[in-house]
Amino acid sequence: MIPFFEEERRMMVAEKAPSDADQPKLRYEAILRAGASEGMDMRTVADLDMDRVPDPEGGVRLLVDMEEAARLVAGGFEVTLVQAAPAGPLDPALVMDDEAARAWLQERLRGVERGGQD
Repeated sequence: MIPFFEEERRMMVAEKAPSDADQPKLRYEAILRAGASEGMDMRTVADLDMDRVPDPEGGVRLLVDMEEAARLVAGGFEVTLVQAAPAGPLDPALVMDDEAARAWLQERLRGVERGGQD
């Protein structure tokens, strides 16, 4: 039998403990590869409606939560979690305005023929 004060202390600690709803949902940077099904067309990733960028080693990089990662594994993909990224607002300093993005792109495309389009 638990002494009264010990039980009361446990209840107080439980009341103060943050619930999962209070915690920001963690997302993970993940590398997605075709997995066991070598013939899988990676274009099928587009059907998953997830933001993605190419991985330099041939896969696709995504931001996923654990449920999405499990769904991808169940779909036959190989998922490698790289690092955790707490969900939250994007740092405004990371957002380019249109003019900055245009200048960045022009710098990268300098010397590349564009077939008459400007």
